[in-house]
Amino acid sequence: MANAVVELLRGRFAGRSISTEPLPEQIVGELMEAARLTPSCFNNQPWRFLFLLSEESRSRGFEVLSKGNQPWASRAPLLIIGYAKAKDDCQLPGRDYYQFDLGMSVMNIMLAATHHDLAARPMAGFDPVQAKEVFGLEDDDEPLIAMAVGYTAEDEDHLPEHYVGRAGQPRERKDVSEIIRKL
Repeated sequence: MANAVVELLRGRFAGRSISTEPLPEQIVGELMEAARLTPSCFNNQPWRFLFLLSEESRSRGFEVLSKGNQPWASRAPLLIIGYAKAKDDCQLPGRDYYQFDLGMSVMNIMLAATHHDLAARPMAGFDPVQAKEVFGLEDDDEPLIAMAVGYTAEDEDHLPEHYVGRAGQPRERKDVSEIIRKL
């Protein structure tokens, strides 16, 4: 019997060719619920998200993206900014968990998006300082991720040339033996 979670992971797609088609409120609500259900250190739930859905908020969000991400991400009907505060999570000697916990909540959103055949593209290419200013975040809020979410577009006319045709290529992953040691 196939493992449904592994099959969902195999189907995960972080494409750049995103349609402008709006997302139904029910799907957006499921993405929010996926983030909410994420486990965290001592159940502190340090992650916070801005779900930029309105044309005005997305426009402000696209301004904080790197120039390389703007051409394709500006089409997405949903832009997400994920942030957290170090003080809101477990802080053990030499280990702060807030970034890990935020990362897990991002993956939950990506899996929920995959369930609905959506592309969910996380991006490091954005200006966190500008994001804090544009959206009025607090000084100790750390924007760590931006993500474009939407249906996959049939055309790739909006993509920079070096991205055209990549969507059909198989994903490359290291062999299990390269990343896991069985002891």
